[in-house]
Amino acid sequence: MRSGFLTLALLFCCCLSAQSYKSRIHYKVELGNEEQLHQLILLDYTKLLGTALEVDERTIRFRARSATEISYIPTNKLRFLGVFKPVGAANDGAGAGAGATIGFTDLTYEPTALPYSTKAEVKVINLLYATTEWSLNDHFQIGVGLAGPLGIVATQRARWSLSPLLHVGVSNKMLYVPLAQSFEERLALLGDAHAMVTIGTSHRFLNLGSGVLYDNVAGGRGDGRGVAWGHRMGFGARLSPRWTLYSEALMILTKGNSFRGRRNLTLLPTFNAALHVRQHRWNFGLVTFQEEGNSFFPPPIPYVSYSYYWGGR
Repeated sequence: MRSGFLTLALLFCCCLSAQSYKSRIHYKVELGNEEQLHQLILLDYTKLLGTALEVDERTIRFRARSATEISYIPTNKLRFLGVFKPVGAANDGAGAGAGATIGFTDLTYEPTALPYSTKAEVKVINLLYATTEWSLNDHFQIGVGLAGPLGIVATQRARWSLSPLLHVGVSNKMLYVPLAQSFEERLALLGDAHAMVTIGTSHRFLNLGSGVLYDNVAGGRGDGRGVAWGHRMGFGARLSPRWTLYSEALMILTKGNSFRGRRNLTLLPTFNAALHVRQHRWNFGLVTFQEEGNSFFPPPIPYVSYSYYWGGR
C-alpha cells in the first residue's frame, strides 16, 4: 500500500513538472513590454511586481519594479505570471491610464487579431473616413461611422488569443451607399469579410488574412462580378515607446473578361509610421496601387490618420 502511494506521488510530481510553463503565463502578458506591470507568483506564493523580460524552459528574466538589476528565477518555481491591475484602475476615468501608451493592435486600414487595447476608440483618416468602435468584451467589437460622401460604414470583429504569440479573428466591414440606393431596387451594400491570424505581440507582429470583398448590386447580375478574393498581409515593430513602423498590403483578385475567366490582380501596398502619446495615436503613411496589365504606376499618395482611445481593459 505504501509503495503504491509513493509510486502515484512520484508519477504526479513527474507529470506536474512536465507541464508546459506557457500554460501558466496569461495570454495578455507581453514579454519585454515595460509599459505593462507584471505579477509573478512563485510556488511558495511569493509575489513579485515588475516586468518579465524573457521566459524559457529553464529561466525567467525578471526586473522587479523596485530594482534596476535583472533577476534570474528558475522556471520550475513559476506558479503564475499575469498582468497586474491595481484596484480601481479599470474605472479610473483616465482611459488606459494617464501615463500609459496604448498598445499597437490595428493597422490603418486593416485590422489584426491582437487583443483589443481599450474599450472604445475613434479613428479619423484624412478627415473623410471616421468611425467609433466599442469592445463589448475581450472578444467582440462593433463600430459605426461615415466613409466621406459615400455613406455609412459598420464594422463587426471577433478575436481570440490561442497563446501569448498566436491570435486568430474574423472581421466584417459593410458600407451602405445611399447614392447607389437611389438607382437600385435592392439594398446597396459593399463589404469586406475575412479571417485573420496574427503572430507576435503589439511590439512585433505578422498579420495574415484572407476573405472576400462583396458588392450585392453587382452580384445581383449573376455573373460573379460582385465577389472578389481579398488577401492581405501586414507586419510591424515598435522602435520606441512612442514610434512604431509598419506596412500593410491588400491583394484583390477579380474575375475579368479575359480568356478562360482569368482573374485580374490589383495590389494596394502602404508604408506607415505611428506616433503614440498616451491615449492618442497619429499615423503617417504612403499608399499606392498596381493593377495587372497596367504599365502606369501612380506615385505614392500621403495620408494621415488620428485615433483616440479610452476605457481601460
